[in-house]
Amino acid sequence: MAARSEAAEEGKSMPYTTARRARRRVIVASGLLAGALVITPASPAAAYDPAAGREVLGAGRHVDAIYAEVTGGKLDIRTRTPKGVVEGDRVVLHIPETGTSHTKLPKGYEFLGPEGAEAWVSTEVQDPSVVWPGWSFEGVKPGVLKGTLKIKYDSFRYAGPAAAPKFAVTQPGGFDGTKVSKLFVPGTTFTTVSGEPGSHTHGTWTFTAPGVYDIDFTVTATLATDVPISDSTTVRFVVGELGPTAAEPTPRADPPATAGLDDLTIVPNKVDAEYFVGQTITLSALSPDAAPTDTYRWQVTSPGAATPVADPKQTTATWTTKPNRAVDGTSIRVERLSAAGQVVETSEPQILRTRAKAPTTTLTVSADKSTYAVGDTATLRSAQSPQTEDEHYHWYLRKPGEDSYQWIPESRLADQQLPITADLNGAEVTARLFNTDHSVLAESAPIRLTMTGAGATDPAATIKITSAATTFAAGERATFTAEPSTPGSAVEWSVRKNGENPYVVFEGTPTLDESWDGAEIRAVVRDAQGGVLTETTIPVVDVTSAAAASSGDSSGSMLRYVVAGVVLLVLITGAVVVVVRRRRAHGAS
Repeated sequence: MAARSEAAEEGKSMPYTTARRARRRVIVASGLLAGALVITPASPAAAYDPAAGREVLGAGRHVDAIYAEVTGGKLDIRTRTPKGVVEGDRVVLHIPETGTSHTKLPKGYEFLGPEGAEAWVSTEVQDPSVVWPGWSFEGVKPGVLKGTLKIKYDSFRYAGPAAAPKFAVTQPGGFDGTKVSKLFVPGTTFTTVSGEPGSHTHGTWTFTAPGVYDIDFTVTATLATDVPISDSTTVRFVVGELGPTAAEPTPRADPPATAGLDDLTIVPNKVDAEYFVGQTITLSALSPDAAPTDTYRWQVTSPGAATPVADPKQTTATWTTKPNRAVDGTSIRVERLSAAGQVVETSEPQILRTRAKAPTTTLTVSADKSTYAVGDTATLRSAQSPQTEDEHYHWYLRKPGEDSYQWIPESRLADQQLPITADLNGAEVTARLFNTDHSVLAESAPIRLTMTGAGATDPAATIKITSAATTFAAGERATFTAEPSTPGSAVEWSVRKNGENPYVVFEGTPTLDESWDGAEIRAVVRDAQGGVLTETTIPVVDVTSAAAASSGDSSGSMLRYVVAGVVLLVLITGAVVVVVRRRRAHGAS
């Protein structure tokens, strides 16, 4: 940190901080590295100098300890320093003992040690007294890869006085950012993180003892030609004073993932299973008694449901889904089944919490043409107002008749090219802006693609959709009306909330809460057999907050305050008159 925090001054507890970078940063989360017993005991050989032949980087130096480049179809992982890109074995990252780096473990870091135990840190916010290490995929050009890059922790070696040193890379987590998000945790499910090409990441590196730490990572990716590529690197930290050690760093053994567990336990990939819309829910089932032949049955109890429903498609030790708002409050249990199909263990429930982030900007989308022909390529552009530092986009497409938007593969930039095919007449496209932790920050109103000429088909019916209002107050009932052109047809209403993909059917006049703000309303006309004749949408519904709605009655509230004030003034005046009269009467006597 640039300055010592109040907590650091008084109890030297580790600061929890977040920061907006002056440049593009995707906080790829990285995590926790825990070590156990030494496999190879330290040898009383000649002194070993960990800085020999290396440049020592400390005192606020910004270093991309893992820096990826793709050249000639090969992945090359090196280190980017203020002087340029070098091999990782040419530098050492130094965290000396300073007023801010030598601190105490706060609550939430029990996986490293008890609260108040000694720790040495380099936070995700730059501290000018220590090295500021991160990792970067800014050297990877757009379009070279398919998908993201993945960093996997492999192992670490240590030289120093501690018998069981540990270290971690964490970030602030939870809905309010005050919890500890574990990203790499050797010996647990937290061993891999992902990052977008062009992203740049910082986290808090925490060490429990001084000494030399050599941390091994492997980075993997897939070329646009579907060829997998990978490369490895070792990041060396010296924690505490620089100087020779009795021997070079020796390997540590990571504990098993089930260490400390007594029975079947669900481990969420986000702290306390709190997820923002846009992220991915991943739950892992861990049991010290698990066997390789075991299978798993995930029991899902939706909010308001009386009984759980088994998920037939997910039978491994991992369960995953997208955190739509409707998932909030869902209870998950997992059963471990033997090879014979018998339930041998059942976990405690895990409650999922989901929330949407408040939009940080208004995102709009435009197309280069009003109509297209089959064979054209549409150029779609997005714009932010106001402009933010976030530059992580995804584009989504929904063809007519489909009940969910789908991600356009490899759409990651502010603008998108889309080949026009015959099935895209009437399709809708939207863009979303994400933050570094893949939470949705903004979504554009969808635009509809229209086609002319060969290949374009007209719908079997037409429909006019209207709304009683354009803006609603939270808690207000909404009325939507559709006028289909085909006699005997039925209209089905559904809603897709901002940042989500699927439509959810609703009936009657729904009561709108704040989660409907920015939602898209769809009316589908179906024939007697249930077939889709046509559909149309209201792209965006505006819902004001309850607080904003109540402010509309401010004149009435003010009137009440004025009346109360007048009454109080009359009472005080009357009391004063009584006192004056009594004093006059007393004086006359």
